[in-house]
Amino acid sequence: MERDRQLIDAVLAGNVEAFDEIVKSYQRPIYYLSLRMLKNQENADEVTQKTFLKAYRALGGFQFKSSLKTWLSAIALNLCRTELMRPRREVVELPEHLPDASSDDVREAEEQNHRKYLLEQALEELPPRQKEVVMLRIYQELPFKEIAQALESTESAVKVNFHHAMKSLKDRLGIGTENDAV
Repeated sequence: MERDRQLIDAVLAGNVEAFDEIVKSYQRPIYYLSLRMLKNQENADEVTQKTFLKAYRALGGFQFKSSLKTWLSAIALNLCRTELMRPRREVVELPEHLPDASSDDVREAEEQNHRKYLLEQALEELPPRQKEVVMLRIYQELPFKEIAQALESTESAVKVNFHHAMKSLKDRLGIGTENDAV
């Protein structure tokens, strides 16, 4: 966090290269958050660029009440929400390499793809707030306190949303038993 403070102070003092360091540090997690939310590389690229542009313009107002990663994640989530409200056109992405049909690994790859598909479907069926909490907790590895800040919520509400999301995902995927803790 101290490194982020130094970089922000440098940017505000006119050092553009310091902002490049911020982008290098956080571009990948912001892109992957956007990609998981939007399911489209082109839209995720666009949201990532918009996130850093918006952050650059608002950097003077950053008050260090949360980490820079949390703040950037909140900006990206807001932009993803806006993007998700736009009318969509269907884009089918093909894998770069198709496995050899005679390969023993084909069945395992198909099973893994099917499990991934089921998980993605289950995530998509979650209420929007639960999905956002899961994305920030699991993929961005943010603590509940920072998720609460990013979503302008309370820490207890975030924990409840995460608990319900995990229970729902387990139920939908048929994982665990009645005695499992979430």
